[in-house]
Parts: sequence; structure tokens; C-alpha cells
Amino acid sequence: MLFMIKILKKVEIYTPMYSGKKDLLIAGGCIERIANNIESSTFPGSVIEKMDGKIAIPGFIDGHVHVIGGGGEGGFTSRISEIQTSKLLGCGITTVIGLLGTDSITKSLISLFAKIQALREDGINAYMMTGSYQYPVRTITGSIERDIVLLDPVIGVGELAISDHRSSSITVDEIKKLSQECRVASMLSNKSGKVIVHVGKSSGMLSPLIEAVSDDEISINIFLPTHINRNRKLLENGAEWMKMGGFVDLTADTTSGESVKIKDAIKYLTENGGDIDHILVSSDAQGSIPSFDEKGNFLSMNISDCAVMFKTFKECIGSGMSIEDALKPLTVNVANFFKLKNTGILEENRRADMILLDRQTFEMSSIMVNGELYHQNL
Repeated sequence: MLFMIKILKKVEIYTPMYSGKKDLLIAGGCIERIANNIESSTFPGSVIEKMDGKIAIPGFIDGHVHVIGGGGEGGFTSRISEIQTSKLLGCGITTVIGLLGTDSITKSLISLFAKIQALREDGINAYMMTGSYQYPVRTITGSIERDIVLLDPVIGVGELAISDHRSSSITVDEIKKLSQECRVASMLSNKSGKVIVHVGKSSGMLSPLIEAVSDDEISINIFLPTHINRNRKLLENGAEWMKMGGFVDLTADTTSGESVKIKDAIKYLTENGGDIDHILVSSDAQGSIPSFDEKGNFLSMNISDCAVMFKTFKECIGSGMSIEDALKPLTVNVANFFKLKNTGILEENRRADMILLDRQTFEMSSIMVNGELYHQNL
């Protein structure tokens, strides 16, 4: 790919921290320089982009996307289609972590790997988890450790299900063993080696994880329990997990009647001992949102949409949350947790991935991914 040098002039920057109006020099897909003034004459042939009235924020990192579509859980006709690059970019998502959920039979890890590679070819910063809801963990190479160490896009395991009627009823000892495999793979590969844990509606909630990490050989920060805002009780359990030093992932799609909105969930967690830097937000895009009756029979299904990421960001700001705190769970917190060193912050030597907002309306006016600028009306 041929990268042109671009200079973004006088753009108001949130890194997520506020940095004021700056010029940005973009080259080779990266932010090469941030300065009060960058003279275009120093870079002959560079493209000048005037950014008066624009705010630059980091591109969103969506750490939980069913990029090849979920299984649907209502038979073959309910299988969900894969996500398109244009959809991700239109929602402000420049980095994505793909995974499997309930269905690891008609939706395979090989297909997931191929989709991640395709997204990378399109300029998206894409990664994946090996495994699915089930235990023993299904892998590509026959080993969790080999998948993480040898396959570049693979950075951990997930989403492994607990406290859910669709889980494999994984035991505490099995959770410990899994975490130790991921820990070793992390050390060998210098990747995060994290485990994304789907937490269902069952009464056990986070108790299997809490029991597992009571063993001092097991690090609490290997695990990322997700869907923590699915109901109030689980959110309260998540606050206890955070007091132990854990991270949580909130699901931005709150179409379920029991779900707690992100702005309210963040407020509750931070007011009850939680660190804002330990909160992540993801979309669960292209995943199924099934409804079951009291006997567990499938009733109906909705599909999660990655558009909830930007909607969530605006709702958080509208509730009085600072722009910095609204951005953190969508950007730098995700990057730090998953050890994604090239993204999540607008700073020199990181990928040039950003959303450009209209200062008056706070709507997206354009998006930059890997240094390429796309103007759009969203």
C-alpha cells in the first residue's frame, strides 16, 4: 500500500486526555509527529487537511465482535452473517477482536482466522481469540499455547461461558488449568494471553472465577468477565470483582429489558470502589441476543449492532461524564488490557486511527484508519 504524507492542521485532540489544538503529521499509517505547528514546506507533496472545528479522538477498540456472525441459537436459519469493514468504520471502530460464542461447529476458528486476515488487508487492526463457549477449549493447532504463540492474530481465549445453560459447566480446577496455559503462552509470545469469560444469567454469576483466583497462583487479571451489565445483580457482583482488582467488560447493546445502560453501569461501578481504568466496553456485534422461556425453549432473537459503541460514547457525555472518562473504556483501557501497544492513544509512533468529530454537533464527520482518511455522513 502506498501511504501519502498528510498533515492535519489545527485539530482539537483528546488522546483520550485533552491536549488542545495541534497539527498531526501522518505517514506510513502512523502518527509521526504532534506539534503546535508543522510547516507543510518541510514535507513537499504532503496533503494538507484543514481541521478547523474538528475534534480528533482515538478510533474505538471493540474487544468483543462476532466478525463471522453468531450461530443464532434457533437452528440453521438463524445463523448470522459476517460483519463488513465498511460497517466497522462507519461505527468508528478501527481495532477489533473477533471471537466465537455458542456455535463452534458451523462457525469455525479457521473461518474466523481467515476473516481476521481479511480485515487486516482492509486496514483494520484485527485480532482474535481461540476457543468458544465450550470446554475443553477448541483450537486451530490442537493446543491453546500453540495457537497463542504461533498464530499472530491470536491473543487469548474466549468467549468461555460460565453460569449459563449453554456452557460446558467448566469446573474451578479447569478454569485454573486454562489460566495457567494462557499465562505460559503469554510469557512465550509477549501477548496478553487473556481469557474473555461470558457470564450468563445463572445464579452462580462470577463465583467460579472468584473461587479460582482465591488460589494465589492464579492472576485475577488474566480474566475479563463480560456482559457484566446484563442485570443489576451481576453488576453488583462485578463491583465486588473490581474491588479484588479485576477488570470487567460492559456490553454496549442494552436492548434486553434487564440490562443496565453503560452510563449508569460505569457510574455505579466507580462509585462502589471500581477504577475507571479497569472498565472496558464492547458491542458483542453480530452476536445473537436470544430470548428463552422459563423452560429454556428458544423464543426469538435480535442481533447486536456495533453502532451502539458511538451511541454509548455520546450517552456517557450527555450524562455529564467527561470526554476523557467516556473515551477510556472504548479505547486506551482496552488497548492496555489486551497489550495492544500500537493503538488506543493518539500519540507519536502509534497507528493513525482516529475519529474526527464536528465540534458543534459531536457527530462523526470522518474517520482515519491506518493513516487513510474517509469522509462520510453518518
